[in-house]
Amino acid sequence: MLNNRESMIYYISNLTTGKVSIIGGDNNKIIKEVDVGSRPQNIIVDENDNVYIASNSKVTLIHDLYESDKTWNMPNNGNIQVDATAQKIYVCNTEEVCIYSTTGEKTGCLTGFIAANNIELNMDKKHLFILDVLQCDIKVYDTTNLQLIKRYKDIGVAPKDMIIEPDEKYIYTANKGANRLNRTGNISIIDISTGSVSYIDFKKGTAITALQYRDNYLYAVNTGLNQIEVICVQERKTIANIKTTLPQIQRIKLSPNKKILFAISINNEGKSVVDKIDTNNNKVFETFTLNDNNSVPYDMGVIIQKKTEKEEQLEQDIDIDDKPGALEESNNQIIQEVTTILAKKVLSVYEEEMVFPQVSIQIPSRGQSMINTEEIVFKRCQIIDGTKDIKRMVNNKDYSILKYDFYIPYFIGSKDEYEQRYIMKGTIEGSQKAKLYLPAFAEEKGVQFIINTSTKLTSTPVILDRTLLFDVSVLVSTKAIIDEIVHIPSCKEIADS
Repeated sequence: MLNNRESMIYYISNLTTGKVSIIGGDNNKIIKEVDVGSRPQNIIVDENDNVYIASNSKVTLIHDLYESDKTWNMPNNGNIQVDATAQKIYVCNTEEVCIYSTTGEKTGCLTGFIAANNIELNMDKKHLFILDVLQCDIKVYDTTNLQLIKRYKDIGVAPKDMIIEPDEKYIYTANKGANRLNRTGNISIIDISTGSVSYIDFKKGTAITALQYRDNYLYAVNTGLNQIEVICVQERKTIANIKTTLPQIQRIKLSPNKKILFAISINNEGKSVVDKIDTNNNKVFETFTLNDNNSVPYDMGVIIQKKTEKEEQLEQDIDIDDKPGALEESNNQIIQEVTTILAKKVLSVYEEEMVFPQVSIQIPSRGQSMINTEEIVFKRCQIIDGTKDIKRMVNNKDYSILKYDFYIPYFIGSKDEYEQRYIMKGTIEGSQKAKLYLPAFAEEKGVQFIINTSTKLTSTPVILDRTLLFDVSVLVSTKAIIDEIVHIPSCKEIADS
C-alpha cells in the first residue's frame, strides 16, 4: 500500500470520551490522546496536514502531527470545512453557517436554513455547498462574496451526506429513506449544470448514510443492511458488497492516496474496530481494535507521513543490530568501491480498474454459422495520438492530472460447424485521468509516462443478431518515471600483511 519511505497516522474522534486518539499506522498503537471537548465529530485534514476537529462549541487544531495548542470558540453541530490557502474555517451550526479566519475572528454568516447538516467545498475552494437535511435541498454559495449561486431542490428523502465529483459534473447524496421499519434509501445523482436528479436504487431495507468517492466508484455506507456498497458510477449499479468486522458502521474514510478505505464499526457490546480495505479488490486485509470499551468512535482523519533520511538510516541500523554477527570485528580492511549508473526510477503509480460491459463486434457474413469462440487475446493498450494532456492540480502543486484516451486491440479466434476457423479484430476504447505525484524537480529531469493494461474477460461471449457480445475488466496502470543517477557500493577485502 505504501512505499518504505511512508507511514500513516490516524486521528479518530470519540463521541463519549471527548478525545481524539492519534494512532501510528505501522503498529496500530495509540501514540497520544487529545482532549477536544464534548462529542467530537467531523475531522478535516487540510493540504498542509493540519487536523481540525469539530466538537460542539469549539474547533481544535492538531499540527505537526501531535501538537494541539490551539482551540477556537466556534459553535457547531460537528460539521466544518477548511480553506488553508485563504485561512478560512467554515462552521455549520444547524440554522446558520459561519465563516471564521484562522485567528478566530468571525468574518461572515449564512442564514435561512432549517437543518444545515453537511457542508463541502469544491476543488478550487470557490464554491461552498450546503445540504439542508429537512428542506431536502442544496444551496451553493460563492466563497468570495457569500452570494447564493444556485439551489437544488427535492434532492432525496432524508439525505444524510453528500459528495461532489472532482470533475464537478455531479453531486451525490446519501439518502436514508422514509420508513424506518422498511427503508428504501438510495443515492441521488444531481447534475450540477442542469439540476436534474436521478437515482441509484438498492435492495429493500437500505439506508445510505455516508459516501466516499474514488475515481469512478462510490463507497456507500448502508446502515440498513450493515454493509458497504461499492458502486460503479458509470453503470450506476453496485458491483460489490463489503461486510465489516462489526455490524454497525459508523464512518468510512479513504486514505490520501485512495488505496485504502478505512471503516469504523461497533457492536452492542461496546466493542469498536477499524477495518482496512484494499480498494483494488474491495477486501478487508487488516483490522485493529480501538482500546476503550463502550466508546463510540465517529470520524477519522488520515495523514501519510514521509520518513526522513535520518529515520530511514536509524531503521537500517536497527535491522543490522538484529542480525547475529552483523557487527563482528575483523582484522581485514574493507575498501568500498562505488559504481555509478543511470537508472529508471518510478516516481508515482496510479492504478484503476475499468469495467467495459457489452463490448461488441460484428460477425462477418461468411461466419454466420459460427458456433464456438475458442479464444480472445487482448494486446497491450495504445495511447491515441493527440489526446495526452497534463495539468498541475490547483490545490496541490506536487500532483498533476494526466488525461489520455487509449485503445486495446483484441483478436477473437472462432470456428463454425464445419470446423472452419475465423479471426476477428476489434478494439476497446477508454479514457483515463491519472493523479500522479510530480514535484517540480521531476519536470527538470524529464518525466516519462508508461501505461500498461491487464485485460480479462468477465462474461461468456454470446451471439445476438450477428453481433458477438462480451464483458471485460481492465486494470489500467499509469507510471511516471524519471532518470536518476544511482551510486552502487561494492566492497572487497584486503587482508592485513
